[in-house]
Amino acid sequence: MANDGSIATDPSEIPHPSFPTNPEDFDADDRISFSKLDSKFILETQDGQEFEYDDALKRWVPALDNALLEQQRQAYTVQGVDESEPAVPQKKKRKQEYVNGEDQETGGRANTSKKPKPTASEPRERKNTAVYVTNLPRDVSVQEVSDVFSRCGVIAEEIDRGKPRIKLYTDDEGNFKGDALILYFRAESVDLAIQMLDDTDF
Repeated sequence: MANDGSIATDPSEIPHPSFPTNPEDFDADDRISFSKLDSKFILETQDGQEFEYDDALKRWVPALDNALLEQQRQAYTVQGVDESEPAVPQKKKRKQEYVNGEDQETGGRANTSKKPKPTASEPRERKNTAVYVTNLPRDVSVQEVSDVFSRCGVIAEEIDRGKPRIKLYTDDEGNFKGDALILYFRAESVDLAIQMLDDTDF
């Protein structure tokens, strides 16, 4: 019985007052031997039970033998199940592939599935998000260009500095040439900027 009055069902909970717990005392006990194969101390009681000394737990635990394992296997067998055959995972059904949105076998059913994702071998179409502007006043600043072109959409920002991605082109001497490149966050902003600001005064 356990300390609370209930019956102990786990053999490791059963107290063994006559078993030595100090490894230095194991040599003096005739019931204890050392297994070089398992590198463990083994204790055999008078009734034939075997226990192994667990160094981590610092106590004796029942040893598992083939008879005990077979007894446990028999307890958990399920009628009608062949334990010798491996379990086979069920195969998932794949959706049927369609050509040009139609099923060839049924004669023209439309494909209602999603568009196939582009693979690594197919490069995705890259959309233009930049606008190149010419004939700007020579004294314009990045902030002024940003104020005008941000009306057409969100201008992308530099990752490290957080400034708008606007490049003012200069000549070899460092003077502004009147050309600029503005990078938008979305491609739709490019079309809007061309419609709204093309051939307008700055």
